Amino acid sequence: MKIYYRIFVALTILFALAYFVMNPEKIQGYLPTAILFLTASVSALFIKEVKFSHLFVTLPAAIIFTAYFQRTHEFPELLIIALSRLLLTTLTILPLKRIKIHPILSLVYFNALIFFVFAELILSVVYFVRPSDILKRKNEIFRLTPDSEFNNSIVNEKGYMGRTAETEKKEKRIIFTGDSFGVGVVDYSKNFIQMIDDSTDYECVNLSQPGYSPVDYLSELKLNLPAAEADIAVVLIFAGNDILNISYPENNWSIDNWKVVNFARNAFLLLSNKRNVGSGDSEIKLQRSEYLNLENNRAKVLEAGALTQQWALFEKVIKEIKMILDRNQVKGIFIIIPDEYSVNCQLQNDLSAGKGRDWLYANRKIGAILKENNIDFFDPTEKLSKAYSDGKNPYKENDSHLNELGNLIIFNELKNHLDFMAR
Repeated sequence: MKIYYRIFVALTILFALAYFVMNPEKIQGYLPTAILFLTASVSALFIKEVKFSHLFVTLPAAIIFTAYFQRTHEFPELLIIALSRLLLTTLTILPLKRIKIHPILSLVYFNALIFFVFAELILSVVYFVRPSDILKRKNEIFRLTPDSEFNNSIVNEKGYMGRTAETEKKEKRIIFTGDSFGVGVVDYSKNFIQMIDDSTDYECVNLSQPGYSPVDYLSELKLNLPAAEADIAVVLIFAGNDILNISYPENNWSIDNWKVVNFARNAFLLLSNKRNVGSGDSEIKLQRSEYLNLENNRAKVLEAGALTQQWALFEKVIKEIKMILDRNQVKGIFIIIPDEYSVNCQLQNDLSAGKGRDWLYANRKIGAILKENNIDFFDPTEKLSKAYSDGKNPYKENDSHLNELGNLIIFNELKNHLDFMAR
C-alpha cells in the first residue's frame, strides 16, 4: 500500500509540473499554492511510515478550509491535496501515541462524517434527477427556470428568455447579456430587448439572468458567442450594483455550493416567504424604508477611492470581454444603466448623507474604463433624467428597475445607436 501511495504522489507531482510548464499564465497568482503542493508532495514521498487512518482527519480538514476560506480559488483540488498531504505528513511525524481520544468522541465524529457525506451524495443525485429550487446553488437561485412562465412570456428550454443561442440564424443577430434589466421587470413584450426583436431586422438572443454580475456576462459570452453567430453583442452594465457585487466565481468546493448548505439556506428563505425570483412573477415590492436602505448601500460605489478591488476586477473582466468579442469578430456595444438616484432628485434628498455626493461618479468611471479599452457604449442617463424632470419617472416605485417608460427610452437609444452603426 505504501509503495502505491508513493507512486500516486510521484505521478501527481509530474502531472502538476507538466501543467505548470504548459500553462504558465494559468498559475499566475497561485504560485504559493503550487509551492505548497510540491513541498507537501515531496515530503510525503520520504515518509517512512504512512498512517492512512489520519486521512479521516486530514482530508475533511483540508476540504473544510478550502470550502470556507478559499471559495474563489481557481485550483481548489490542488489546494485540498496539498493541505491534506501536509497535514498527513505532520500527523505522521508528531508523537501522537500519547494522546488518547475517547471512543465516544471518535464514534460521534465518524457518524457525523458519514451522515454528511451520504446526505451530500443523496441530495446531489436528487438534484441531478430532478432539479428543484430548494437545492439550487447560491449563484443559481435567481436563474430563470426552463420552460416556465416569466413576465408573461415563456422561458426557453435552456433557461433564457426568447430564442436560444443555437437557434438557426436567419438574419442579422444581436446577443445580449446582462442582469435583471435584461429580463424585466415589466411585461416582457415591453422589455427593450424584445422590442428590438419585434421592430427591427435584428433577431435577438438574450442571455440575461436576474442576479448576474459582469463576471457572469463574461461566462455567458464565452459559452454562447460562437454558437450564436452574432453580429453584435450588447452588454448591460448597471451602475447601481455591478461594481458593488462583482466577485470571482465560487468554485465547486465552496461551502455555499454544498447541497446540504443549499438545502438549509433555501429552506430558510422559503420559510421566510422570500421567493425565488427565478420562477413565476418577478415582482418584489419593497417598503420605502427598505428601498432607501438598499440605495444607501449601493451609494458606496459613488465614493472616490472606495471598492478598489471591485473596480480592478471589473476592468479586468471588461478587457476579457473585449478580447472575446475581437476574437470572434463581433461588434460590441455597452449600455450603462444608471441607478435611480442618478436621475431622481427626490430620492437624492431622501438618502442619508446625500449632500455633496457625485451622483454620476460610477457612470463616468465605467465610461472612462470603456473608453480606455476602445469599447463602444452609450449612457442614457440624460434621457432618463429628462423624463423625470418632465414629471414621468422611468423607474418603478421603490424599485431601481426600469418601468415601461424606462425600457422605451433604452429601446429608442439602442435603436438609434444601431441605425448609426449601419450607416
